[in-house]
Amino acid sequence: MTAREWYRPLPPPRTLTWSMRNNTNYMETGVLSALELTASIPKTVLENFYLKSRNSVDSGSKDAPYGYVFPASQKDLTRVAFVVNVLRKQGIEVGEATGEFKLGAVTYPAGSLVLKRNQPYGRLAKILLEKQNFPSDAQTTYDDTGWTMGLMSHARIDEIDDKAVLDVPVQNLAGMYQPAGAVTGSGAVTAILHNGSNNLITLRYRLKDLQFDAIEKPVKPVKTGDVDLPAGTMLVASSPRVTAQVEKLGLQAVALAAAPDVKKHAIDLPRLAMFSTWGSTQDLGWVRYAFDKFEIDYDLIYKERIRQGNLRAAYDVIVIPSQGGRGGGAKGLIFDIDPRPGKTYAYTRDPAFPALGAYGESQDITGGMGLPGVAELDKFVNSGGVLITLGAASYFAPETFITHTVDAARATAAFYAPGPIVEAEIVAPEHPIFYGYQERVVPVRWAGGPLLRVPAEEARKSVLMRFPGNDSSVLSGLMRGVAETRGRPAILDEPVGQGRVVIFSTNPAYRWQNLGEFNMLANAILHFHDFPK
Repeated sequence: MTAREWYRPLPPPRTLTWSMRNNTNYMETGVLSALELTASIPKTVLENFYLKSRNSVDSGSKDAPYGYVFPASQKDLTRVAFVVNVLRKQGIEVGEATGEFKLGAVTYPAGSLVLKRNQPYGRLAKILLEKQNFPSDAQTTYDDTGWTMGLMSHARIDEIDDKAVLDVPVQNLAGMYQPAGAVTGSGAVTAILHNGSNNLITLRYRLKDLQFDAIEKPVKPVKTGDVDLPAGTMLVASSPRVTAQVEKLGLQAVALAAAPDVKKHAIDLPRLAMFSTWGSTQDLGWVRYAFDKFEIDYDLIYKERIRQGNLRAAYDVIVIPSQGGRGGGAKGLIFDIDPRPGKTYAYTRDPAFPALGAYGESQDITGGMGLPGVAELDKFVNSGGVLITLGAASYFAPETFITHTVDAARATAAFYAPGPIVEAEIVAPEHPIFYGYQERVVPVRWAGGPLLRVPAEEARKSVLMRFPGNDSSVLSGLMRGVAETRGRPAILDEPVGQGRVVIFSTNPAYRWQNLGEFNMLANAILHFHDFPK
C-alpha cells in the first residue's frame, strides 16, 4: 500500500494506519468529485459521452475484430448465457441470428448469438472478450492480467475479422439470455447429459430427495439412438418435476425406456462444510457466493468447530477455500490473527450492530485453529473424510504432513504471474472430477497456489491435471518464468488413511469469473466417495 507504482503514484506515508474507513473515504470523495464536475459542466459531459459512443461505433465499423459469434451448436449453452448476460448488464447489444449464416469458411446455425462491434459499448465488449497481451518486460500490475471471458467460462466465442458479420440478420435480445432446456423422447428414466454445465449440481440439490445415478467413464461411447451419453450423465426416474427443472436450468436430457446397462454409481450428496479463518475472508467469500448461487448446501465453520473435534461424525467433505495471511502457506490457516496479551476480540451478535455474528460467532477471533485444529483435520481425513483445498490453501496438507509425500514449493523471486490464464492438461480423464470435459487441454486461471510435486511412482495415480509450462501455454495475461510451472501438478487426488485429500493448486471458484473450472469442484463434491480406489 505504501510503495510507489505506476498505478499508485501518490501512496500514503508508511506512518499512516490505513483502514477500511480510508478506502470508503477515497471512494466517496471520487463519487462526490464526479458529481460536482458533472453539475458544473453538464453539457460538456453529455457531449463527451455522445462523442465517446459515436467513436466506439466508428471503431467497430472500421477496425477488426468486427464482432464475436457464440455458436448455437455448443453442447452447453448455460456457460454462453453467463458470458452474454454479463455483457447485457453492461448495456452491450447481442442479437440472435434469424437464419444460418457463413463467415469465411465457417457456417453458423440459426440461433447463434452475434455481437457486432459497431455499437456504443463495442469497445467494452472487445476488452472483455479479447486476449490480454503483455510485453515480457512489463512492470508489475495492480491486479489480474487475464480475464478473457470465453477462456474463463470455457464457452466457445469466435472472434470475427470478417466485416460481413455486421450484416448478419439478427433479432436483438431484449433482456437476458436464457437457453431452453429440454427432455426429448419418452420413457421411465431421464438421462441428463453432462455437457459441462454447472447447473447440474443445482439440479441435484433441488431434487435432493430423489435417487440419482451417474454413468462412469465407459470403455466405448454410450449411445441412445444418435445421442451420446457422456460420462457423468445423470440417471433419474422420469417425472414432470424432473422435466420442469431440466427446462428451467437450461439442461439437455433424453428419456429412455430403461437405464443403460453400463457401469454407474449413486450420486449421494455429502454432509458438506466450508472452513473460514476470521482474518482472511475475501477469496473465501467468492466461494460462498458460488455455492449459494448454485444452491449447494453447506455449513460455514470456523476454528471453534475445528477445535471441537469429532468432525467425521458431522461431515463427509470439508472444503478449505484459498485463504490465509502471513505471506501464504499453512501458517496463515493455522494461526490466523495474532492474539494480544490480555485482550480478546469478540465477534458476536449485538443489538447495536445486528449484522455481526449473523453467519458465525466467536468470543475471540484471534489465535486460529492452532496445532490442535490440524490434528482434528488429520483425524477427519484418516477416518474417511474428504478434504478439498483450493489455491493458496493447498499448502496446508503438505506442510502439516496430513499428506506424507506431497511437496508444496514456492516459485522463485523471478517468477511473476498476476492472474493469467494458462493451459492445463488433464492426465486422468476417466476421473469423476472431469465429467463434462471433452478436451484434454483446458484453460485455467493461475491462482498463485503451490508448485506441487509427488514421487514419480505415485504421480501415475494421484496427478489428475498438470501444467505444460511452455510459453505457448500462456493463453491470456502475463506470466514471467513459465518454465517453473512445467510438469507441476494442478490437481492431486491423494488417498490418506481411509479418506483422501484433493489438492487444487488452481482456484476453481475465483471471483465468480472462471466458471469453466468450477465444474471440477462441483464434480468433486457430487462424486466424493466414488473416486478411483
